[in-house]
Amino acid sequence: MSETLQLIEGRRSLRRYADRPIAPDQADLIIHAAMRAPTAGNMMLYSIIEVDQPASKRRLAETCGHSFIADAPLVFVFLADLQRWVDLFDSNAVPTKLREAGEEYTMPDLSKLLMACCDALVAAQNSVIAAESLGIGSCYIGDILGNAEEHRSLLDLPPFAFPIALLCYGYPPDGFEPPRSERFEARFIRHRNQYQRFSGDELTEMLSEIDAKLSTLLEQKGITLAEMTYRGFIGGKSSREQRRSVQALLEPWVADQ
Repeated sequence: MSETLQLIEGRRSLRRYADRPIAPDQADLIIHAAMRAPTAGNMMLYSIIEVDQPASKRRLAETCGHSFIADAPLVFVFLADLQRWVDLFDSNAVPTKLREAGEEYTMPDLSKLLMACCDALVAAQNSVIAAESLGIGSCYIGDILGNAEEHRSLLDLPPFAFPIALLCYGYPPDGFEPPRSERFEARFIRHRNQYQRFSGDELTEMLSEIDAKLSTLLEQKGITLAEMTYRGFIGGKSSREQRRSVQALLEPWVADQ
């Protein structure tokens, strides 16, 4: 197995950090790796905010519901970013010139947001692998999608900068090894030529194989793992807040639809 594949195989989410700063040159290497990621049309439809003020990190720990964010030596927020391009077009009078020529000028829409999200997340994953190669662990925080108004204010986000992921980086404490999460069998993920749907029994098997011990324990309590997953991922309080928050974040992108 190649060294790169070994890094990917061994990578685990790190939520505890040694009291050891990440040197600026190491952080620069992580950023450089992110910026070398594939990008649509070489437009780099993303920005990266490094959050290094302790008060801001503590607030993100509160709004995202993960206390370890405050302790992470390095915190990046990855944005799907079209604001840079909107500003460029405005500064070059592109809207005016198009309208004078009888052509339509439109603001970025959901199709461009999805493309920008892809750009941002590909860059984020490049940064994760680069960090791993330097002995630096990481953890994705999807809860940056919640509390839109506060995150917009805290990070001073303009309308067309969408926070799609927060990443914490740090060295693991001496002797600490993060737990390894299992993955679904490839047969549930890898389709050939056309999408394949599975029966209820097959999907229950898929889920229970990830944590057979937990599945058995829940069944003894009269709760299925599917029900617990729904309540945690879609139907819970944090999910409802995230749904409301994302709708608020989407407002600029759907204004002209």
